[in-house]
Amino acid sequence: MKDIHSTYNGVGKSLLVELLHFCLGAGKNKGFEEHLKGWCFILTFEHAGMEYLVSRVVGEDKLAVNGREMKLSAYKDFLNTLGVFDLPASISALSFRALLSFFLRSGRKAYASCDGARSEWKPYYRVLYQSFLLGLDCHRVVKKHDAKKKLDERTSLAKKYKEDAELRDFYLGEKNADIELASLNEQIAKLRNDLSEFQVANDFSEREAQANNTRFLLVETRNEEAILGVRLRDIDLALELHPDVAPDRVRRLYDEANIVMPASVTKRFEEVEVFYSRLRENRTRRLEQERTVTLAKQSILQSRRIDLERELDSQLQFLDAHRALDEYVENSRFLSELTARQTKIQDYLALIEKYTNEAQMIRAEMGQATVETTVYLEGAKAHRDMLMETYRGFAREFYGNKAAGLIVKNNDKPDNQIRYDIEARIEYDQADGINDVRIFCFDLLLLFLRQSHSMEFLFHDSRLFAGMDWHQRLTLFRVADRVTREKGWQYIATVNEDQIDSVKVEAGTDFDRLFVQPRVLELTDEPDGSGKLLGVQVDMQYEKP
Repeated sequence: MKDIHSTYNGVGKSLLVELLHFCLGAGKNKGFEEHLKGWCFILTFEHAGMEYLVSRVVGEDKLAVNGREMKLSAYKDFLNTLGVFDLPASISALSFRALLSFFLRSGRKAYASCDGARSEWKPYYRVLYQSFLLGLDCHRVVKKHDAKKKLDERTSLAKKYKEDAELRDFYLGEKNADIELASLNEQIAKLRNDLSEFQVANDFSEREAQANNTRFLLVETRNEEAILGVRLRDIDLALELHPDVAPDRVRRLYDEANIVMPASVTKRFEEVEVFYSRLRENRTRRLEQERTVTLAKQSILQSRRIDLERELDSQLQFLDAHRALDEYVENSRFLSELTARQTKIQDYLALIEKYTNEAQMIRAEMGQATVETTVYLEGAKAHRDMLMETYRGFAREFYGNKAAGLIVKNNDKPDNQIRYDIEARIEYDQADGINDVRIFCFDLLLLFLRQSHSMEFLFHDSRLFAGMDWHQRLTLFRVADRVTREKGWQYIATVNEDQIDSVKVEAGTDFDRLFVQPRVLELTDEPDGSGKLLGVQVDMQYEKP
């Protein structure tokens, strides 16, 4: 009788994959650091007839290989040079750690697609790694990637100027940068010339105050002089005035009227005439004296005005030739602003010219590379046919004559970094079980081809088998058993009990050979954790979210 509460989930099957990666140069694992700090894990592997023993302690940035201690970074370099993968020195993105992921998929997301052995890989890296392991010319992948990246960098620089508020109008064509630059050049040349002739007066402010005072005195003097001029005109007018009716005229009027004036009246007229004569003489004398005084004052004011005008002219000439320091500083600041704007526009024009020329050259090179890749793929038709038929052969064992194959085409689109379109297909492969088979056939193909590598094992976690029908699962283990036995390789799998039991009857006499004899370790859900991978109960999140 079985305990219906027992489970094979969480016993350490997927953890085993992470521990293998840990011993094969993976970076630090936060879950390990929190729950397994100080634990030492040991892995023994063989390559090219030589055995290697790796021991690594959780929480340390160093490990030991055959007793030789080294930093983690040095260990990764060591794995790159071990010769498992024939890594070209010119392509730094190709590494042992990256390529290992196709033979030791880690995490749930790694089982979502054939090319996504690591879910965080960008499309370029997926194509690069596949190209390398499929025996395609991966240098062409790098060439298109680098060309498109360079083109994008130029576009990014141009975009930076487009986002600049001052240059946006030029970028969008609403203003002409050449005309604006010519205007700036003219302003800058004039301002520089002015500054070169600029003479700074240390006492400019004091002299300016003196000039303002002189101007004030001059205005006062001119006003006073004008007032005296008006007074002189009034005096001259007063000197010209005479009594309205003279005594002689009165007498003539009486004579003409044949009227005899009395003696008393005649005497009175004579007295009045004497009075007015004296009055007129006194008035004239007083006006003439006043006129003389006014003329003297006017002469003094004229002389003073002339002196003030000369003094003001001298002061203004000095001020015109010399300027204040703050004016010089302000002009210098304005020149700096103009020069900065000039530089920005010059850089913009130079960038546009450079970008246009380089972009045309890059696009031409990319076009030529596309043509050359088409020729290359045509010449590699036999190799592509081999990839197609080998993959189809594996898929056919699962689904008979259902359409399947691996296609390699030239990606001739200039707007991406992808050189090849690589697609491993099985008809209706969007279904979970069929997609899992597709991944298995692809991984087995990479192992089988042995293109630029000498890997001799393939590891799959139990999550690969979860969505398969029982007959697909049985076929998978029969294919893996046959291929690895023929080649002397390893197929390693972590399998749940129910996944094995589902094929026990149909496997017949193959069951022991497929599932019993190869079994290395059986994990169980004991309450004390003794049946789990680490022999203890550890609840931790070790996969990246």
